[in-house]
Formats: sequence, C-alpha cells, structure tokens
Amino acid sequence: MNIGPRNTVTGVTLVELLVTVAVVAILLTLGVGGFRTLIANAKMTNAANSLIGHLQFARSEAVKRSAEVSLCPSTDGSTCVTQSDGAWEIGYIARLEGTGQVLRWVEASEMAGITVTKTGTSARIVFKGDGTATGYACTLTLCDTGDSANKRGVIVSNVGRVRVSDYASGGGALTCP
Repeated sequence: MNIGPRNTVTGVTLVELLVTVAVVAILLTLGVGGFRTLIANAKMTNAANSLIGHLQFARSEAVKRSAEVSLCPSTDGSTCVTQSDGAWEIGYIARLEGTGQVLRWVEASEMAGITVTKTGTSARIVFKGDGTATGYACTLTLCDTGDSANKRGVIVSNVGRVRVSDYASGGGALTCP
C-alpha cells in the first residue's frame, strides 16, 4: 500500500514562542536601565559643555573688546537676576558690563531637568578685559533632577580658566540640593 508523500508542517510550538518572548523581554529589561543611564549622562555632559562654551565665549569677548563681559542668570534675556544664589537653570545671558548689551541668551529649555547652583557671593561671573575673573572664582554645580548622584562641577578660577571637575573649587565633593 502506497500512502504518498508526507505532509510536513513547519513552524514553532506555543512553548517555543513563549520561551523566545520571555528571553527577549528579559534582555530588553536589562538593556533599558543602562540606556536610561546613558541618556542621563549624555544630557548632563551636554549641559556642562554648553555652559563651558558660553563661559569661554564671555571670556573671549572680554579679551577681544578689552571690556568687562559678564555671564549671569536671566529670565527675560535682557536683565540679570540679582540674588547671589540665582538658579542658572532659569536661563542666562552674556552681556557687556558697561553698556548692558546682551551678546548671547541661553533659554531655560536648554537646561531642562537640571538644577544649577553657584558658589560665591555674586550671582554673576565677570571676565575682565585681560581674560581674568578676579573676585568671581566659583563652582557651578549641575545636578540631574532625577538622579542627585549624576552631577558635574564647572569651575571658574580667578585667572579665568574654566574646567569641569567632580570636586568643588575648594577640593570637597560636589553636593546636590
């Protein structure tokens, strides 16, 4: 008796499919946590680099114009906030000190999700015509609002040098509010 060719069915069973879905779910769960950390670190690095760039811009403009140029927190893009603990995440401006002419305005949206606190008694940082910041040395501490362990310190020295550090200008560890 001749039965003929066998019909073979190819595919996966329900158990195989469930095992595959479970393995993919586990791998995605492990990867998402690391990806969130990567995004948070990139956001913090971007904010610190942007702030450094604006500080260096203010310093170079001061030298170029042989005049004082300040960087200070500002909500409206034209006037400085006067409190010494002015929160820089509200936005900030670079301006000529003598005329008040605004050279650059950074809006609050650029600092979204980040708090910025400044040490020192003045809300602003002033670069003199020779590039120094005598009397305005400070540490600007950038903190991620979602993770207080994710922080950067932007340090401005009296000679006008701007750098990033995990420690405040006095050598102590940075602290987030």
